[in-house]
Amino acid sequence: MSDSDGKKTLGLRGGSRPGNVKQSFSHGRTKNVVVETKRKRVVVPKPTAAKGGSGATPSGDASRRPAGISDAEMARRLKALQAAKAREVEEAAQREAEEKARAEERERRRAEQEAKEREQREAEERRMVEKRNNDSTQAAILRLMNELQDIADGDLTKQ
Repeated sequence: MSDSDGKKTLGLRGGSRPGNVKQSFSHGRTKNVVVETKRKRVVVPKPTAAKGGSGATPSGDASRRPAGISDAEMARRLKALQAAKAREVEEAAQREAEEKARAEERERRRAEQEAKEREQREAEERRMVEKRNNDSTQAAILRLMNELQDIADGDLTKQ
């Protein structure tokens, strides 16, 4: 095993060609591997895009736009940006309308719930009032019946 816990890195030891390296495995095998390198792309502005013609460009000053972008491409990009902004505004308005509708629905449901609870309370109060009236009426009837019973038994002291 090696000193780096079995993890060897690719090395650039004298390969046969500059694009090849030897890859060493932990079990002793080696393999030649082709290595690709990415080069940074250099964009050279076109001479037609830099010259100031009499036609108005949609992007304004050519020095302010990225190199290598033609007028048509810049116009397409600007159009795409404007469409994206319009779509964003439309979606924001739609979200706002949906939120307003949800708020109205919540308010309507809350009002319905409150009305239902109020009706239940009023119905319960009516039942309680009717029960008290019935109880007082029954108590009065029982008193009268008891007095009639006492009179029937011959007790005339009650008035």
